Amino acid sequence: MDITPEGALPLMFEHEVGSTNDVATDEARAGAPHGWAICAERQVSGRGRRGHAWSSPAGSLSLSVVVRPEVPMSQLIAVPALAGMGVMDALASLGLAGRVGIKWPNDIVARTSGEGGFDRKLVGILVEGRSGDAGPFAVVGIGINREPVQMDASELAQGRAPGGPRALPPVSLAELLGEGAPELPRLAALVRDAVVARVDAWAEALAARPAAGPLAPILSEYFDMVPLMGHEVAVLTPEGRVVDTGAFSGLDVWGRACVRTPRGEKSYPAEAVSLRALDQL
Repeated sequence: MDITPEGALPLMFEHEVGSTNDVATDEARAGAPHGWAICAERQVSGRGRRGHAWSSPAGSLSLSVVVRPEVPMSQLIAVPALAGMGVMDALASLGLAGRVGIKWPNDIVARTSGEGGFDRKLVGILVEGRSGDAGPFAVVGIGINREPVQMDASELAQGRAPGGPRALPPVSLAELLGEGAPELPRLAALVRDAVVARVDAWAEALAARPAAGPLAPILSEYFDMVPLMGHEVAVLTPEGRVVDTGAFSGLDVWGRACVRTPRGEKSYPAEAVSLRALDQL
């Protein structure tokens, strides 16, 4: 069902799909334009980073956005960070500034009290770079908990190494905003527009300084959105094993996390590791 407002970028809505990213990829290869998006109340075969399953219970938002910035495909490595920043912009417009942050590289975490830690997961983001007859593109998949999500201890520990940290417990917009949580179609349009705006501004800035590195135009602002920046963290394998600890000191222009360890500064790509605050282990 097409729910596109007059004059806006195409936005499709379905009650249930297999994977919104798969639908968006097929549409992009068939010629869907920059900013085309599909959202669903529920997806039954979604996926997260590193091949993890991503379930979307009824009442949550599953959104996938096609982005076609006019940049070389190698520069699309910045899109995950841009997606996180776009979602942060949308959440700030809903009144959540200061209560949400980016968990490197792009998931969104929240705190439920003014002085608490950012220890609840609100949004999961998966970006997949692809290519078709019209050239390279990326599909930005975004899952947002609009309604409360119930997870038991076994689900939180699933896929983790013995003794490793559990997944962060979920939180929802309904819990953070109460009756102020927008309905799914409005939320989808708000988030899609914010992500596209971030990608467009970045592509324009990158064109002015093409040799600076894909994340160079956004690093300073991105740092301010990452609550863990400057704090002591554990470096975890996808299975949850701790391979190092140190201070999260920054990112390089290719999006790798820089961790200052007792043996010197090391860089880690998001495909290989995740970071967790030491007090969340």
